[in-house]
This record gives sequence, C-alpha cells and structure tokens, in this order.
Amino acid sequence: MASYNTPILIQQLDSSTERWSDYCRPRANINKTAGGEYFDAGTNISRSTYEFRLRYCLAVEKILFNTESYRIVYGGRGFDIKDADRFAESTAEIKLVGEYNGATRIDQ
Repeated sequence: MASYNTPILIQQLDSSTERWSDYCRPRANINKTAGGEYFDAGTNISRSTYEFRLRYCLAVEKILFNTESYRIVYGGRGFDIKDADRFAESTAEIKLVGEYNGATRIDQ
C-alpha cells in the first residue's frame, strides 16, 4: 500500500463563471512519470507529467468521468488531469495523471 503523505488540492471549474474553486484536499503519493521541453512563440516551456495516487473516496470518484472540470494544485502549479484510473474497480486507491505545461502557476 502506498504512503499518502503529501497534501494536494483538487479544484473544480465552475463552467458558468469560468472560475476555479477548492473541491477537496486529499493526501497523495506523488511520482513524476515524464517530462520535456518545447518552444512556443520563441519561449522555452517545460512540460511535466505526474502520477497522483489517492485513497479512494466518493469525492474523488466523481472525477473519473469528468476530468476536464477538475485540476490538481501541487507545489504552486496547476496540473490538468489527463486520466483517472480506479484499477479493477478498486475501492482502495485511485490514480490521477496530471500534466503541468509550464504556464499555470497558482498562488495559494
């Protein structure tokens, strides 16, 4: 079993106001899975992909089929949720894959 020792913040997008609001504050086991750099309009931008493993709960389960309405805030960065996986319908753990594109800084 993973150690869920790092606090993160999950925010939900309000589609009518296009503003992010705090949704839940779970603890996670975090692992960087990929990274790279690219140029956009002459600017060097880094991209990082992280895997966030969380204890299963109903609040996090709602993200499974609606990843575009949520994001993860970790280390002052906003991660777009690219995938949510509850392996074999597990009720113990859920995995969220988040991508940071080098542009979204969040001041908490």
